[in-house]
Amino acid sequence: MRIAKLYTFEMEFRERAKLPRWKGNLIRGAIGMHLMRKFCISDGDCSNCNLIFRCPYGYIYRTPSKGLVLRKISGFTKPYVIKPPPDERTEFSEGEEFKFSIVLFGDSAKFEKQLLSAVLEMGRKGLGTKERRGRLELRRACVENPFLRRKEILYEGDLYDSDIWISTKDVSGRIGSTFMLRFITPFRLVRDGNLVRDLDFRNLFPFMLRKYSALMQQYVGALDIDVRKALGDSLGIRLRGERLREVTFKYKGEDQTFLSGDLVYSGRSSLHMRRPLLFCQLSHIGKRSSFGFGWYEVISV
Repeated sequence: MRIAKLYTFEMEFRERAKLPRWKGNLIRGAIGMHLMRKFCISDGDCSNCNLIFRCPYGYIYRTPSKGLVLRKISGFTKPYVIKPPPDERTEFSEGEEFKFSIVLFGDSAKFEKQLLSAVLEMGRKGLGTKERRGRLELRRACVENPFLRRKEILYEGDLYDSDIWISTKDVSGRIGSTFMLRFITPFRLVRDGNLVRDLDFRNLFPFMLRKYSALMQQYVGALDIDVRKALGDSLGIRLRGERLREVTFKYKGEDQTFLSGDLVYSGRSSLHMRRPLLFCQLSHIGKRSSFGFGWYEVISV
């Protein structure tokens, strides 16, 4: 079953630019603005728009629930994730590379040409903070399957066809009985308004399972695991070690604590448990995951 497409954009700054330490929100905002300006007929007011499921801005950025998972929910899990540059550098010179990826889940991939158009427009208008914004050139856009290590060019001066998808089979591979979650970007998991600090697998896995279930049912159209079995199997995984540090971000004027680092677990992983675990390498977990936080990779030890 086809579940996602991953697009990598290789850009080059044509002017000097200053960017924030964590760049996902900036990329997200710039692409969203250009999608809205180029394709939205309601100036971003999607609440009463009858075309929201056919509009690239409305569907990717503002999608309400289709009623398949929850009804009358406007802030539903969105069908995209930004994978920003993981480094924290802020100064970029003319000629320097700027590379990031975007994942579109399920049927949202029908808007890949509109997404490419918005990235091109972002390059023309420039990217950066108020202090210094720089124009970029899109040298190449590729579609990738990191599980199979396959890549095809989607854009390199001209637009090409690509049919590389990530499937449920790709997120079903076996992993070692001891495995590490290495967080590429900081994560913040919240339960009952409190930061989750006890990262036993039984506390971590429900966040993965909810993300997998929501995206699969809403955008792919089917859930292919037994949720109860997945939860039961997750109880057999034990936390063996952690190396974490706290990272503080200011969000809407409030300091919020994120965690970053490595978590090591051991135990037998069933297929029903592995699919959400491996899938969330694509979707990320936790707060503000859509623009880059909570991105990890699974490493067999």
